[in-house]
Amino acid sequence: MTKDWTVTQAYFWASKILSANDIPAPYAEAEYLLAHALKCDKKDVIVNHDRVLLDNEADLFKELIDRRLKREPSQHITGEEEFWGLSFKVTKDVLIPRPETQLLVKEALKEAKNFSPDVNIIDLCTGSGCIAVCMAVELPKSKVYAIDISSKALLVAGENAKKHDVEKRITFAEGDLLNAVEPLELKGKIDLFLSNPPYVSKKMMEELQPEIELYEPMLAVSGGDDGFDYYRRIIPEAVAYLKPGGHLILEIGYGQSDGIISLIEKEKVYKGIEVKKDFAEIDRVVKAQRT
Repeated sequence: MTKDWTVTQAYFWASKILSANDIPAPYAEAEYLLAHALKCDKKDVIVNHDRVLLDNEADLFKELIDRRLKREPSQHITGEEEFWGLSFKVTKDVLIPRPETQLLVKEALKEAKNFSPDVNIIDLCTGSGCIAVCMAVELPKSKVYAIDISSKALLVAGENAKKHDVEKRITFAEGDLLNAVEPLELKGKIDLFLSNPPYVSKKMMEELQPEIELYEPMLAVSGGDDGFDYYRRIIPEAVAYLKPGGHLILEIGYGQSDGIISLIEKEKVYKGIEVKKDFAEIDRVVKAQRT
């Protein structure tokens, strides 16, 4: 990089090289990583466009861009991602929280109004803990049980719970789906059963972006041959845990809504099945109420 570059020059250099290497959203990525290198908000990149970068800032920014050119996600480079207006730590051991998952949180909070303030919640396949933490933050009297098979993921989720001061109301359990909470005697006590499980099919796994394939945990992505492996277990097993009137709320992948509805209907104990679309008009969340 040229010495005595201004913020504007650094920004356009990065945007150009990211674009030339087919990095998605190169201008947004350049702004995001430049703000991180300068330890400022993105708005300050614009406001201070004529400021000259210090040598160490320029060196750090070049290093960040080099990492992004290797298709390392920006969230791993900075170590965080924003979700529901909160900052979450992310590592290679957890799936990066996606904006679409906020729809699940929104629908869960909508249904929580129908229960007493001390609502009981299961967040299955918690990963970074983004769903569990958001529910605990938004519902101060709730009790959340966050489950994951990965001990490393649970460490990250625990840090995120502490970061937002809700660790005392979240119980973290390690294990294979609901086997993890068998000793807690939660059957028939859960108001909201939430899950964003792995749902990418074998065919779709072959088409993953390098950012996902190379840097995110496949354990949190792969849903088996057709993407339904986890749903086939979760949907029937959730029945025993939900209170009458409790809600099962699941995130799903593209084109999976019909299959998920069939699995729910097969149990003959759910009613009021609804499908909610995300901002791209894709079926993203399925809700059903325990009769």
